[in-house]
Order: sequence, then C-alpha cells, then structure tokens
Amino acid sequence: MPRALSKRVSPAPIYLPLIVAIGAQLLISALNLDRLLADTLFSLEGKQWLLRDHWLFSEVLHTGGRRISEAFLGLICLAWLSSAYIKGLRPWRRALGYLVFAPLTATLLVSSLKQLTGVECPWNLSVYGGDQPYIPLLQALFQYGDGACFPAGHASAGYAWVALYFAALELKPVWKWRCLGGALLLGVLFGVTQQLRGAHFLSHDLWSLIICWYASALLARVMLCRRIETGEQRSANGFQLVKQTESTGGR
Repeated sequence: MPRALSKRVSPAPIYLPLIVAIGAQLLISALNLDRLLADTLFSLEGKQWLLRDHWLFSEVLHTGGRRISEAFLGLICLAWLSSAYIKGLRPWRRALGYLVFAPLTATLLVSSLKQLTGVECPWNLSVYGGDQPYIPLLQALFQYGDGACFPAGHASAGYAWVALYFAALELKPVWKWRCLGGALLLGVLFGVTQQLRGAHFLSHDLWSLIICWYASALLARVMLCRRIETGEQRSANGFQLVKQTESTGGR
C-alpha cells in the first residue's frame, strides 16, 4: 500500500510541468509570442534596448540579484557544514545539503546549456539593432550558432530556489506553497528584467524554469525521497488504522 501511494502522488510534480511546458512552447511558437513580446518591449523603449544599461535593471536587479542569490546559497552552505558540529542544526542537515546541491546543480545545468545551444540574445539580432538573423527557437536549436543565451541564465538564479518547495515537504509541509511562490516570483522578476534589457525571449525563461524544476525534483528523490516517503507511509497507515477502528466500532 505505501508503494502504491508513492506512485500515485509522484507523477503530478514530475510529469505535469513538462507537459505544460511543451504545450506552452508550442503555443509560443505557433503564435510567435517571442517576437511579439520582444517587438512590443523594443518599441516601448524607443526602438532600442533603453533599459539595457539602466542602473536599476543592470546593476540592482541583474548584478545585485545574482549576488543576493549567491550569498543566500553561501549562507546555506555554511549552515550545512556547521550542522556537522552544531547539534541544533543536525536535524536539518539532510535538507540543508539538498539546498546546497539542488540550486547549484540547476544553475550549472542552465549555464552549461547556454554554451551548448548556440542561441542568440534578442539584442544581437538585426531586427533589434544587432547583426544576427532572427531564427525561431525550435529551429535555432538545430543551427548550432555562436550565441549563448538559451536557457535564461539570470532567471535560473531565482527559479533554482524551487528547491525550497521540496525541502519544505520534509521540514514543514505547510510552507511548501509559500516557498514555491517565492521562488517563482523571484524567477519571474529576474526573467522580466532580462527581457526588458533585451537579453532573452519569453521561451528562454520558460525552459530555465523547467530545468530548475527537474534538477530540484530529481535531486529531491535522491537526497530527500526516503524521508518524504516515510512521512507519506505514516499518514497512509494512520488513515487505515482509523478506518479499521471506525469499521469495527460500527459492527
């Protein structure tokens, strides 16, 4: 019974995001939403990427946002290392270790894929003042160009913290939606910042989120799965016990 329960609850967070992402990408491609959104932003900024070097977007939200994310990761890493010596942190050690490796893995994956995919940034394209031709994403992935803009790197500094959702499942499940919401809001903020600067298309942010989600989900299965499944098993067994007791009492 516990194994069956685990199989029933796992498909939603594992498969649903991929299905939604593929559907969203097909919609983006069919309606040419990457170009439509970028064209709109480019026009609103006066036919130039006016906000590319603006201090708020370049220094605060881009450089500063990345440093805050890195500092947060550093603090968690310090807490994880300290948990080997500080008794009060030992119950958190597994989750702290996960919160070090999951965001780090997610951002490294995104960074590596940026170098491999060869997709150009909007600001490099001739339609936006650059010198490279525009190629839709699904075609660009097979062109092997010289760009390094897909998936969105800066958005991953926010989306990588979807790992907090999985950590909350172990530590305090009531926090899980708050943690997920916070990570998504941060990722959207960083993603929109870069779109306004001309660094990325909408689809770049979409796949950055998906990569971060799956990196976090798969590492959670390796590093946290045993604890999470144990909690589910206890809940299942407790439910069965109540039902059996009620049934016996009714007879």
